[in-house]
Amino acid sequence: MRNKGFTLIELAVVLAIIAVLAAILTPLVTGYLDQARVSSAQADLRTIADAIKLHQRDTGRYPIYNAGGYPNTVSDNTKVIFAGPGNAPTDTATWGLSSATATTTLEEWINGNFSSVPTGNAFPKAGFRGPYVSNIQTDPWGNQYVLNAANLNNGTYHAFVLSAGPNGAVDTTKNQAATTALAVGTDDIVAVIQ
Repeated sequence: MRNKGFTLIELAVVLAIIAVLAAILTPLVTGYLDQARVSSAQADLRTIADAIKLHQRDTGRYPIYNAGGYPNTVSDNTKVIFAGPGNAPTDTATWGLSSATATTTLEEWINGNFSSVPTGNAFPKAGFRGPYVSNIQTDPWGNQYVLNAANLNNGTYHAFVLSAGPNGAVDTTKNQAATTALAVGTDDIVAVIQ
């Protein structure tokens, strides 16, 4: 009479099947996680770009500009503004990120009325109607989002905000002519503002 239970061979076959299924499903699941991170970064970048455009539409100027150019509170010499509390990404595209020392975050620029535009004007008159964005966090890989602020008001080059992507390095060239399509570097994720 056979004892009720599993033999060693039956147990080994079940474990082999589980191991094969795990080997097949693991890359699929990690692929979905990577896609989710990219989608999250794209959504964040669109939100930031839209907030910058709304600020410009309402006030008649981009968040970091006043009527005469940069406000005196911008302290970096590269006009790169960081968004979020994470680490600054590595610079491989000569952005000058290591020398960027702005103390005002992009969220503060977008939501602050640094150019003192009246707040009581009814649309379509220029007026500050912020806040435009709330709680900008790090990108899905723990790095800050980066805005090439110097290009917002010049029209010669593309203005965009980016995430350095999974490798944490900015690979997209900062100044790219607005007359051509924006060339995005390796794994960077970009939202064009203008």
